[in-house]
Amino acid sequence: MAEETKNPMDLNGDGKVTMAEKVQYKAGQAYDKIKEEAKEVYDKASVKAKELGAKAKEEAKEFSAKAAVKAKEVYAEAKVEAKELTDKAKAKISEMKAKKEA
Repeated sequence: MAEETKNPMDLNGDGKVTMAEKVQYKAGQAYDKIKEEAKEVYDKASVKAKELGAKAKEEAKEFSAKAAVKAKEVYAEAKVEAKELTDKAKAKISEMKAKKEA
């Protein structure tokens, strides 16, 4: 006795394939294909997003390090200038006191 092969489009299993079953079967196949393709696109996008996120994080670290170095340089320069101005002010005050006492 030969085994009967079931047609996958016979969705209700009655042995007959109606137009509605054909349409529903094809729609299901199309849905599965779209779902599979969407998952592939999502997976690729996810990998790319992680790569870009890592790159942005690295660039932010580099920028932060450069900014810290620059801030230290500016602070050092300001400290030197403030010392020079303070020394000049002290010298001027001493000079004015000496003139007043003379």
